[in-house]
Amino acid sequence: MTTITPTPRLLAALLVLASTLGPAHAAPDDATVAAHINGAPVHALTLRALQHQARDQPGRPSAEAVLADIVADRLQADWSRSRFSAAQLYPASTVGFAPEVGVDDRLVGLLRSMYAKELEAALRALPGGTLAGAIEATSPLEPKQLDRLFGAPRALRLGYDFNAEQAALAAQTPLLRFRLGSAEPVTLTLGDVYQRQNVQGRMDFFNRKLDFIYQQARLRVAGLFVLDWADRKFGAQALADLRQALSEQEAVRGAMRQYGLADGAEAHSPLQTALARQVTQAGIGAFYAAHKEQFRRTEKVRARHIRVNSEALAQRIVAEAAAGKDFGLLARRHSTAPNAARGGDLGWVMQTDEPDWLSALALLQPEGKVSSPFRAPVGPGATATWDILLVEKRVEGFHPPDSETVRYMARKAIAHERARTEFAAARSKLVRAATVAVNRKLLDEQARGAAGAP
Repeated sequence: MTTITPTPRLLAALLVLASTLGPAHAAPDDATVAAHINGAPVHALTLRALQHQARDQPGRPSAEAVLADIVADRLQADWSRSRFSAAQLYPASTVGFAPEVGVDDRLVGLLRSMYAKELEAALRALPGGTLAGAIEATSPLEPKQLDRLFGAPRALRLGYDFNAEQAALAAQTPLLRFRLGSAEPVTLTLGDVYQRQNVQGRMDFFNRKLDFIYQQARLRVAGLFVLDWADRKFGAQALADLRQALSEQEAVRGAMRQYGLADGAEAHSPLQTALARQVTQAGIGAFYAAHKEQFRRTEKVRARHIRVNSEALAQRIVAEAAAGKDFGLLARRHSTAPNAARGGDLGWVMQTDEPDWLSALALLQPEGKVSSPFRAPVGPGATATWDILLVEKRVEGFHPPDSETVRYMARKAIAHERARTEFAAARSKLVRAATVAVNRKLLDEQARGAAGAP
């Protein structure tokens, strides 16, 4: 489900349900339809499937909340596609699967999860009781065909894409012939299977891994078996509606990535970068005043350390300190550092812009706890040493309001909030402008079914 606010489903559900109250919005009574959006149906299968998909989410979203997200995603998907290019919405498609393949795989996986028993029974009804019973013939790939399709073996390649001639040949190269139900037999070509591969899969095709190629062909038949079963059980329109809903989820998630609101994408969001550049010093100051606790830091620590040339010795010292032996005494006895005679006293270690490695570690240690041994970063050929730290006192403070840390953190936070607000406002506007009619009877049935689910 797409989420954009702390309570997205509640807010969206309220919008959807409020929109059904007007007298002009006739509620559907068809048991196969969950709602109408601007007159177009959302099928009951889509609601059931996406509620099943959300079953492991925190709080197990209600049918109303799931339907609210379906409505909002349907409306915002077109908005997303008009605002961003396909390359922006689906950046992983350059190295991963094509977007439509990913949606198709999600659709098949969701149906398998929901209807495992029914699908298993349908498989048992095939000749031989397995999917192999649907496959009528397998066409072998001859060496000359492989040469024409993939070029010479072990040739140096800059990529793994077919040219026009190879693509045309692949589209005419049969791999399997299969039959589903009473339909006419279908031939699955190498081109059909190749276009569903990611980069690694295409490499395996060009490397002539025939076991892999035919395995992928059989997997495609398995997926088509599931889709054929669902088409006959629920109808083509219901299945197309579910596929559309999954595609809309992907489009909206792609837009959220562009806004830096999904999958940790804020660091790679040009939109958030542009918004951050617009933040003024006054805005930074106001954010600092309102969120000062976010800018807390360690100003200085009073610390001691012990340096030895053996990790085993360092571990023994840590064990002795944990058993209650005085850290300063252990430092005078074992440390090879110049301050050993002073019990390893480092004095006050101050927060600076570029602390040395030992100071940086000391500033991170909790007060009163002997650290584990740290191996010093030494150059090639230099003697390895291990340091043990004990922070005796920490002094906390705040980053200065004019520091680069404050500027960076405040701009990032302000930009993220502005992006979230802009995205949420667009979503809310689209929902409010739509005419939505809800099948309340179906929602109530879904709610009762979900309450009884394990």
